[in-house]
Amino acid sequence: MNALLRQRDLMEFMNISRATLWRIQRHKDFPKPVIILGCKRWRREDVEIWLEAKKEDPKKNDFACSTGN
Repeated sequence: MNALLRQRDLMEFMNISRATLWRIQRHKDFPKPVIILGCKRWRREDVEIWLEAKKEDPKKNDFACSTGN
């Protein structure tokens, strides 16, 4: 079974703030959360795959300073 992460768990796993998570979620390629009884959960495996893809292509690793302009 795939582990599901709450927002707090996701922020701890990625070592980021809530504001940074919000900016990251605006990216089209960031994994969409699963909604369970109105609660958002992220699949840990999906997030790990996304992070690996960002490590492989440093040019795409601009989520921390993205302004959306």
